[in-house]
Formats: sequence, C-alpha cells, structure tokens
Amino acid sequence: MPWCGFNQKMEQGLSGLQTGLVEHGIIDRSKKKSQTHEETLQKELDDMSRFMKETNRIKDPELRELTETLTKYACAFYKLIEKRGIKNYKNTIQSLNKFFWEMDNKYYGELEGKQDDMKQLADHLNTIRV
Repeated sequence: MPWCGFNQKMEQGLSGLQTGLVEHGIIDRSKKKSQTHEETLQKELDDMSRFMKETNRIKDPELRELTETLTKYACAFYKLIEKRGIKNYKNTIQSLNKFFWEMDNKYYGELEGKQDDMKQLADHLNTIRV
C-alpha cells in the first residue's frame, strides 16, 4: 500500500496493537472498574476525544503528529469494535488486516505508477467488505 508496502511484521504489530486495545483497554479495564464493556469503551472514546483537543500543546511537530495519528487510529478501531461487537473482536482484527493486505496487493500489484493510482485505490477499497 502507499505506506511503503505491508508485510508480516507490520501485520503482527497492528494485530498486537488491536488486540491490546480490546483486551487491555476494554476487557481488563472493565473488570477493574466494575463496568460493562460498553461503558469502558465510551469512556475511552471520550478520553481520546478530549485528549485530541489538547495535542496542540505537544511542541515537537513529529511527536504531535504521531500521537494524534495513533489516537485517531485507536478511536476509529474502537468505533469499529463498537459497531461489530466486542465478542467479535478477533474476527474484526482479521478482517481489518485482510483489508490492509488487499490495499497493498492492489496498489503494488496493479496500480503503482499508473495515472490516478490513488484514486483507483480509494475506489477499489470501497468495494471491500470489512
């Protein structure tokens, strides 16, 4: 994909992050706080939303951008988990990683260097069901 390619180590890293977000960020915290998964998930989303309003305070522009991007990723992932149900999180992770592999394969296998390659990639991604 236009990330520089997608490989096994990247997939493992994303899978680890995604699994940790669910197992530690939702399941473990729910138990520790005696909350439902839904309550914990909403609290996490609220915390991240409030945090995003303060990231302009991070002075180093690269660290700010990395922090904001990772926060946005976690937020979007939690929203996907919320939509699909926490009990289905392992299937959601697999589907999401298949999406990233498809993006990589389509771009480097067919589109790289072609006119409107990114437009075609975005259009193709709309056809993939996650």
